[in-house]
Amino acid sequence: MVAIFRNQSPIFSKLLLLDIISLVLLVSLPIFASDAQGTTNNNDGVSISLELIHRDSPKSPLYSPSQTHWERLAKALHRSNHRANNLFMRHQNYDNHSTSNIINLNGAQSDIISSKGEYLMSISIRTPPISFIGIADTGSDLIWTQCKPCLGCFSQRDPFFDSATSSTYEVLPCKSKECKYLTSTSCYPKNSCFYVYAYGDKSFTKGNLSLETLTLSSSAVPNKPISFPRIVFGCGHQDGGLFTGIESGIIGLGSGKLSLVSQMGSSINTKFSYCLVPISSSSDLPSKINFGSNGLSSGPGVVTTPLLSKASKSFYYLVLQGISVGNKRLFFSSTNALSSSRTHLWGSFKGNIIIDTGATLSYLPSNLYYQLESAMRKAVGLPEIKDPTKVLSLCYNTNQSDVGNLLPTVTFHFKGADLNLKAFNTFLRIKQDILCLAFLKTEDIAIFGNVAQMNHLVEYDLKRKVVSFKPTDCTKQYK
Repeated sequence: MVAIFRNQSPIFSKLLLLDIISLVLLVSLPIFASDAQGTTNNNDGVSISLELIHRDSPKSPLYSPSQTHWERLAKALHRSNHRANNLFMRHQNYDNHSTSNIINLNGAQSDIISSKGEYLMSISIRTPPISFIGIADTGSDLIWTQCKPCLGCFSQRDPFFDSATSSTYEVLPCKSKECKYLTSTSCYPKNSCFYVYAYGDKSFTKGNLSLETLTLSSSAVPNKPISFPRIVFGCGHQDGGLFTGIESGIIGLGSGKLSLVSQMGSSINTKFSYCLVPISSSSDLPSKINFGSNGLSSGPGVVTTPLLSKASKSFYYLVLQGISVGNKRLFFSSTNALSSSRTHLWGSFKGNIIIDTGATLSYLPSNLYYQLESAMRKAVGLPEIKDPTKVLSLCYNTNQSDVGNLLPTVTFHFKGADLNLKAFNTFLRIKQDILCLAFLKTEDIAIFGNVAQMNHLVEYDLKRKVVSFKPTDCTKQYK
């Protein structure tokens, strides 16, 4: 989910003593980890491995056994377009965004409710710790959860966080440096930092920016929880938007100063990584996210590309120079990445594609997409068919289980890194006999979605400012 900030005045007239406010988060929370306790790895600091649960996995509390695999996948495709639209709005500063760049949602059903991300995380916060579920979001920074008293909040399954039950909860003053990291804040009540944080799909949270202890139980060392004191999070007292009620908030994993990753900082050697299990996998195993050296991406097959970020954005940008379909090279014009009306705002900034785990599909500027589609049509000798979900553009009629030898190799040429994608990274089987290209066109910034990243260990080294990709069987992380 992408965050958009608006200057709004808090409307709580008599909220409550902010001393009884605390937070609940959804993932492996960040913190200034100088006092972290737990497993360490030489000079790489703390190593933490957590489950990253796809919302459609049988392990997810959102899993619906009454739906077929194909029904769940169709909804994921619609959610992907919602997610992309939210990223586009944030990228184009929302208020000035042209609706001509919005993807046609084809009347997507109202029960396609979440556009904030496809993966859930569980973390513990408070002293003594209690666990919560949240949405892992690489497109925003703030970590937040719903808190008592909640005056106008969305319904959730678990109790609201009650700061009165914690011995380590603390409200940040409005003159604190952390309060200044957010665009829309005020002093309420008294000298407390009151924030307003909104997203591209009109979801929002309003509350007090606070500190709390975060405790993580690494799946690698389950009996040795690691605590991070004084983590900055949003204790939301008025929250709304497209939420299921299973999640209590959002875990921001973006590039800003208040994200989980940024707050963990040197304690994890400013590194995090994930390995996403393919949608097509018959395994019910969850994906994993690693903080620190646990997910070190090195060795044979590793390719590394510069990681770019822009001060006013939460996103992680890469530089895409082209795509190859088999031996045919398709070139990516930088003017395709940004509209001419926005070029002056970005100056010499070279980032032209966002890497994102929240979007299922990948999105390419129309000129590059049409080149890709044309090259695929020439290379694939299968009969075409329309997509019954009305989302994807290029589909083939085939019920062959192994189509790898029928599909050309696709290579993404990032700056300094040629990333080879397998068939399950470029095509999705949306019906037993229908296979579709997992890319769409856009008139906005390109997005490298989660299907394209599956079965790769993807590591972000924020100190070196690089992203590395290592081909990996993500279903074998547990062996």
